[in-house]
Amino acid sequence: MEKFEVNHEIIEYTIERKRIKNCYISVKDGKVSVRVPTKTSKEKIEEIVAEKAEWILKNVKKQSQKVQLPKKYENGEVFKVLGKETVLNISHEKITKPKIKFRFHKLMVQLPQEWQDNAKEETKKMVEYFYQNLAEKEVEKAMRKMSMKVGIAPSQYQVKNLKSTWGNCSVTGKISINKEVVSHSRRAINYVCLHEICHLENMNHSKDFWNMVETYMPDYKEAEMELKN
Repeated sequence: MEKFEVNHEIIEYTIERKRIKNCYISVKDGKVSVRVPTKTSKEKIEEIVAEKAEWILKNVKKQSQKVQLPKKYENGEVFKVLGKETVLNISHEKITKPKIKFRFHKLMVQLPQEWQDNAKEETKKMVEYFYQNLAEKEVEKAMRKMSMKVGIAPSQYQVKNLKSTWGNCSVTGKISINKEVVSHSRRAINYVCLHEICHLENMNHSKDFWNMVETYMPDYKEAEMELKN
């Protein structure tokens, strides 16, 4: 890992020497990579980084802000449910089984009194259970609504954990939707389902595909922006 200081800020970057003619700088997930021709000197690389320092720092900060810290599953922590901020409320009650309720912008988890030591682990299970259940209900409604609107339905769909996408559509017509989509508004959920349904007719992101999406959701870009943020 190399370091370069500019205006009292440190830029950390890795160097990749390749059989290429030009130099390239990329910023991904807040990490800087500099690709250069094999025989490029260290001084020349520093000169390139210095020239692009403002652009590098801007993108590093922008991407770092998007990185979400892992949830602690503690009392008072804020979650998003259907696009609204929702406060986690944990209590220990005289009950034998854990319960979870969602009302008045609160996600209320009730745990048996003797579960003090493993409260975080059990709370996490209950919250994930809540999101999965809610996602299945909301996606079912959105899928039915969008399918009727477009006149096309998937051969099968499911709600599951997807790491890097809100949804996908296989060549066999099977659609998968990320359960985390219920962190966003119902308009965003409708858009994700519509997006994948349109892939049943257009398996790429061609102009025809986007025209089809816009036909059934003229304000789809607003929903797309919500998901990106």
